[in-house]
Amino acid sequence: MAQLDVLKTVLGTPSVTDALLTFYLDNAGNIIKELRDSNIVESKYETTQIKIAVELFNKRGAEGQSGHSENGINRSYESADVSHSLLSQITPFVRTPFGGTRVVVWEHWK
Repeated sequence: MAQLDVLKTVLGTPSVTDALLTFYLDNAGNIIKELRDSNIVESKYETTQIKIAVELFNKRGAEGQSGHSENGINRSYESADVSHSLLSQITPFVRTPFGGTRVVVWEHWK
């Protein structure tokens, strides 16, 4: 199933355009590609891409919200666009100036 179709299914087929959902999928993919120092979203990160897109979609209109309380519902978001719990599922890669590649483990995300 295509990523866009999966995102629609997870979100319950929202009444928004495919272009908007593709925008969130592309943003999620760019986050993964940047952390992985890659030009593609590897297949093992496709589910993570969907989760990040859902998180970004659900924060629409409340971007950067640091706290909110209304009728017994409390909301607060982390300082980043994407929660550390999702980012910690992505193993970052860093290219060294000497041409090698090494894995960087971000212990503070756990």
